[in-house]
Amino acid sequence: MYIGPGLDLEPHKTVATTIAVAFDDPFAVRVWVPGEGWSGWRATPVALIPSEALHQLRGAGLAAFLFLDPLQDHCSVLTDVELARGRARVMEVGCGLAMDEAFAAFGLETNPPADARIARVVLEIERRPDAFARIDDAAALACLSVSRFRARFSAEVGVPFRRYRLWRRMAAAMRAVSEGGNLTAAAFEAGFASPAHLSTAFKRMFGLSAKQLLALGAIIEAREDGVLPSASAEGGDDAPPSLASCQAGSFPS
Repeated sequence: MYIGPGLDLEPHKTVATTIAVAFDDPFAVRVWVPGEGWSGWRATPVALIPSEALHQLRGAGLAAFLFLDPLQDHCSVLTDVELARGRARVMEVGCGLAMDEAFAAFGLETNPPADARIARVVLEIERRPDAFARIDDAAALACLSVSRFRARFSAEVGVPFRRYRLWRRMAAAMRAVSEGGNLTAAAFEAGFASPAHLSTAFKRMFGLSAKQLLALGAIIEAREDGVLPSASAEGGDDAPPSLASCQAGSFPS
């Protein structure tokens, strides 16, 4: 969650579905429609931006942005009416809003993975955001062929593996910065090749550079409750085999 000044953002795509809430004047928002081009600008006090939608947002005054983890936060049922009600609840709390309060205001529910094999990879990304430079390694951990893993991951999480890995690396970098680290150290800790790599990826995902964001003195809060696999992931008939057995045998579908 971000709480701070309204932003004049460049066009960008965010892996996470985003709820943007204006505390003061409404935002101006436009989206890119494939085959048609940019929509017209529209003014709104609250906006739901779908995952991977190219968009541009301009705002002034205090604002909050809720970035929903693709795997955890179920938001497909949010209607315009529910968005308006959620904003009203957020406004009642004001700028002292905590992240749990913000997510509760919109009635967001966690959506844990049904496939323990995918959950295993997600958990490892959480533990080691610098891991999985090769998708082959992630597929092997899930005991799936690369093609099957790619399809299963997208179906389960809602975004391609590499985009989700980038999202979690971005979160790790921002968490490191919020704990007092600098951008250079945060970039390497999160698995980026260089600070420049982090800077380029950040701007494409959020519409401004990390340095610009930090210069605003905004509050950045990251939820620590990672996605936990189901009980079957720890054992039982549905538990994925060990990595060693996957490497020695065939890949189940």
